[in-house]
Amino acid sequence: MAGGSIFIRAVAAAVLLLNLHDALAFTPASSSRIAPSPSASATATTSSSSSSSSSSSSSSLNLFSFGKKPVVEEKVVVPAAIPGIGDEGCALPSPSGVNTLDEKLQALVFLKIYAALAAGTYLLNAFLGDITLQYEWVQNWRYTWPLLGFVYVLAGATHFTLEKEYVNIYPAKGAWGFWNLPGTPEFHVRWTGVAEILGGLGLLIGGGYDAFAPPYTQFPNVLTPAGIGYDAAAGLFLLTLAVTPANIYMYTHGAKLPMETPDGEVGPEIPVAGHAIRGAMQVVLLALLYQMGDGTFDSIAAGTFGCPTC
Repeated sequence: MAGGSIFIRAVAAAVLLLNLHDALAFTPASSSRIAPSPSASATATTSSSSSSSSSSSSSSLNLFSFGKKPVVEEKVVVPAAIPGIGDEGCALPSPSGVNTLDEKLQALVFLKIYAALAAGTYLLNAFLGDITLQYEWVQNWRYTWPLLGFVYVLAGATHFTLEKEYVNIYPAKGAWGFWNLPGTPEFHVRWTGVAEILGGLGLLIGGGYDAFAPPYTQFPNVLTPAGIGYDAAAGLFLLTLAVTPANIYMYTHGAKLPMETPDGEVGPEIPVAGHAIRGAMQVVLLALLYQMGDGTFDSIAAGTFGCPTC
């Protein structure tokens, strides 16, 4: 009886252990009693972590971007070069077509223009010198010196009020194959503007004194015994020669002045005939300035400076 009781208790304990094992091995997702593999568990953990991270990143993005407009990349549109405006525009074929030639030929054109201006100035100056000596009434044109000086003062002021316009006609580096002056275009535009203002004031003051003051009075001279008016004219003659490359650049490369009309349109192109007319006018201006500054050039040639009698 005691042995049978022990056997029954052993069988009951075995059945209880078997049921406990089945309960531990049972998975809710499947009715089969198969233990999950380590690799599947690791994959599930990784997927869960990635999903959690993505969800966290998404919620973080939504949190910080709430109320903000999405950033849209803007495409930068580079405007096309406009003929006669800027270095790029002046590199395009000009109306004269000179900038399309070989650089050696461009340099030759540059030198020919300077030679033509020099020859024309020399011939006209000789003619003006002859008629001034033969006809006394021609000397009355000296009364216009102050007016010319006032015009130069205004022209010099525009170098600052219209600086960008003048910068546009300053020759680009490498123009004609040799142009490469030190200093920026703005620097050259400004110093030539200051020189024009000073030269204009010299003509305005000195020329007015020489024309209207009594003959027995003498205005204090600064540079040469010829007088301030003559010195200013000589300086403006040299200045005109110095800025001539800008005028040549307008012809050879089509640089525009002005770049824009009052209506906002692109500035007009000057035809070749227009450049020829302006060249002839420049010859007249150079010859007149040389005549006006003749006394100063004579003093410089003689090595006389200042005012020995002052």
